[in-house]
Amino acid sequence: MYEVRTVGRKMSSVVGIGIASVGLWAVVSGNAWTTSADLLGQSAPTFELASVSGETVRSEDLKGRVVLMDFWAVWCGPCKKSMPFFQQLSEKYRSSGLEVIGLHVDDRMPPLEKVGEYLEQAGVHYTNVASTVEVDDDFMIFAMPTTYLIDRDGVVVKQHIGFNPNTAPLVIEDAVRELLEVN
Repeated sequence: MYEVRTVGRKMSSVVGIGIASVGLWAVVSGNAWTTSADLLGQSAPTFELASVSGETVRSEDLKGRVVLMDFWAVWCGPCKKSMPFFQQLSEKYRSSGLEVIGLHVDDRMPPLEKVGEYLEQAGVHYTNVASTVEVDDDFMIFAMPTTYLIDRDGVVVKQHIGFNPNTAPLVIEDAVRELLEVN
C-alpha cells in the first residue's frame, strides 16, 4: 500500500512538472500568440479602472479603436523589457486608431502613485491602470506579461503570453498592423 502511494505521488509530481514546463516554455519563448477558447472571438470583458493619472478608464469608451491590453507588474522582468516597445507602438500607430493600455495586475501592486512614478522614470506615457482581481480573472491572467489584441468592435482576436525582445515585437506589430489595415 505504501509503495502505491509513493509511486502515485511521484507520478503526479512528474505530470505537474511537465505541465509547468509547457507553461514556462510559452512564457520564456515570447512567441506565443495563443487563442484562448474562452475569450477568442468573444466580446472583451468589460472594466472600469483607475488610471495612474487619476482618470477612469472604461472599456466601453474604447469601442471603435484597436486596443492592445498589456497585463504587467513592476516586479516582472519581461514586462519591463516590453514597455519601450509598447511605447513606440503607441506613438507609431495611435493616429491610425491603436490604443495601448497597460494594466498592472492586482498582485503585490505598490500604491498607484508609486506605479505612476515608475512609469514616468521608464518613459512610459501610454495609458496605464490598476487592474483588479476580478479583471485579472476575467482575462484569465496566469502569466506575465500577457497581451491581448481587441478589434474595433470590442472582440478579442489575439492573446500573447510572455515577451522575448528578439521575436515578440515583430509578431505583435504584424498583428496590430493587420487589425489596423496598415501596410
